[in-house]
Amino acid sequence: MRITADAKQATRARILEVAQRMFQVQGFDQAGIRDIAAAAGIATGTLFNYFASKEDVAVALAERAIALADGDFARKRRAGAALREDLFLSVAAQLRRLRPLRTFIQPVIETALAQPLSASDANLGRRLPGEQLDTVAEILRTHKIDPARWSMTAPIYWALYVGVLTFWGRDKSPRQEDTLAMLDQAVNMFVTWLESNE
Repeated sequence: MRITADAKQATRARILEVAQRMFQVQGFDQAGIRDIAAAAGIATGTLFNYFASKEDVAVALAERAIALADGDFARKRRAGAALREDLFLSVAAQLRRLRPLRTFIQPVIETALAQPLSASDANLGRRLPGEQLDTVAEILRTHKIDPARWSMTAPIYWALYVGVLTFWGRDKSPRQEDTLAMLDQAVNMFVTWLESNE
């Protein structure tokens, strides 16, 4: 029996919903891949047709949240906003959408974000860094930053971004206010560096 594209998409969505709930309730380390498959009503082997590992599932959840955040950013972006405002708003929108994943963001960072600029063959989570860096490159183009400079500035931005995300995952301040302060400082540092090297 042939499975339709719609059925595949529905199964993938069900796996993600079940996994997110299990990661939140049981914790990432305790939720096993077999448990996720059983809760989704599929065989473990079938789950592996969609995701190579539990970490891959977590990365897919983050990719989905960040895609939604990109839409939020596009809707909330103010015409004539300064570069600092756009960069801050872009990451802040992501943090809001990633909030349900906060308790298990560390595996995403370790799997998909730790070395995005390396020449690794690993495909796991490689879309996430690429899409994030493309978003920032587009923001810089909008603000008339020379695109040729992006290859030099991307590693600096990436280090700041991953640092903020890592801090946010462990931030115990009310409503993660310390992360927002850190994000503000990171954006200011990045933009100041950009402006000083024009």
